[in-house]
Amino acid sequence: MAESIISRWSRRPWTLLSVLVALAAVAAFFLHDSLLGLMPPCLFYQSTGWYCPGCGGKRCVMMLSQGRWLDALRMNALVIVTAVGFTVLLCRETWRELRQRGGEFVMSPRLGWFIVWLFVAFWLLRNVPIPPFVWLAPRPL
Repeated sequence: MAESIISRWSRRPWTLLSVLVALAAVAAFFLHDSLLGLMPPCLFYQSTGWYCPGCGGKRCVMMLSQGRWLDALRMNALVIVTAVGFTVLLCRETWRELRQRGGEFVMSPRLGWFIVWLFVAFWLLRNVPIPPFVWLAPRPL
């Protein structure tokens, strides 16, 4: 009996996610100009005048897809840190899955809380109007 594609990929979720992320990266590279206009503005910034942790994120991702690392870092450093962390996690888990040594991915509560507080601290500090914290705010184009 032939195994369906869905059941085959469901046993390798990290590999599937790696393929999807790679396809999204290729699409962002080739379609970055048209994709930038599709994203809605930040409602939090529009209503409060403060930057949220994601403000500048879409410009950051598009600049990353163009290879403009320094400009991307100036838009949203948290996106870069998150992307690096996610890439390391994705590569590690995909490698474990392909070597068939995968187990269930479990994040420690300590790491989870560290990530939450990292986002909260970034959110608060990027709205402090004195150097060096103003460097965390997105730069105008």
